[in-house]
Amino acid sequence: MNSKLFLQGAAASLATFLCLGQVEAADMPPPKVLPPEVKAPDPMIGFSFYTQYASDYNFRGVSQSNRQGSYQTFFEAQFFNNFAYAGFYTWQTRLPTRPDFEFDLVAGIRPTFDKLTLDLGVIYYFYPNEQRLFGPGFTLLTTANTDFIEYAAKALYQATPELAIGANVFYAPNYLGQHTNGTYTSGTLAYTLPATWFSFLPEAYAGGFSISGEGGHYFLGAAKTSVTGFIGGPNNFAAFNLPSYNYGNVGLSYTYKNLLLDLRFHATDLNPRQCFALTGDFRGYFDGRSGWCGDAIIGSIRWQASTTTPGVYAEPGGFLNIFK
Repeated sequence: MNSKLFLQGAAASLATFLCLGQVEAADMPPPKVLPPEVKAPDPMIGFSFYTQYASDYNFRGVSQSNRQGSYQTFFEAQFFNNFAYAGFYTWQTRLPTRPDFEFDLVAGIRPTFDKLTLDLGVIYYFYPNEQRLFGPGFTLLTTANTDFIEYAAKALYQATPELAIGANVFYAPNYLGQHTNGTYTSGTLAYTLPATWFSFLPEAYAGGFSISGEGGHYFLGAAKTSVTGFIGGPNNFAAFNLPSYNYGNVGLSYTYKNLLLDLRFHATDLNPRQCFALTGDFRGYFDGRSGWCGDAIIGSIRWQASTTTPGVYAEPGGFLNIFK
């Protein structure tokens, strides 16, 4: 599930908009590069944030909101010209353990080498006020706590002003509190479409379209889970293999000032029974099947801002932040 790296993925355009100041003297064109004595220093502290609504909260191919709408927020503080960062996400969820919501804490560094930007960080997934589900004979259907930590390593290469290529690795030593590890690897591509393709639109609106996609694989181990447990008595445990799977998405994004619209297709190769084994979807206890991992078309609308570049979400990778 969430990842929520993710595979903290689930975004903004790659296009970078430059804000040029007005020139007082009409016959004096603005310089291409400001002299050092008048150039503003790089900010020591900056902020990025967004609020959005998505028709489903999809984390690496698996619905976290029971195929229903989800309100989501993000805030990040950036230090030393975005070299280090710390922040959080919130996600509206509808999960078997019925947490109030998902709250992700993130922190890390983003060293930059010319066209290459790295992102090395850690994500803590927190699900407040979870509740265990019990079956007949007090059989435990869910774990008591699915909070977990994930370590992330991401690389983004800006091959051209229009094309960005990314690679990501996320590792959780205790995936969803199941006493097993989970490793998600993926590659991403994002391309800013030429404004001339949309010449039928007013010039101010024609340059904000981008396409992007991701392909990845989730490697999951054998979970150690309580299968029976009586209140006040001992628990019995069983290990079973969680299904590893392939995941991919492709979508079209449009950015205008602080507004981002995204329409995206998500798919996995999990069948309904594997999906139930992975998610514990409460409806699957009747027939052993879940539809949370099937093909999905998801739309989202986001309002975003950054102190670094007003009107544009400035995190490295731009709308590749969709691939949390």
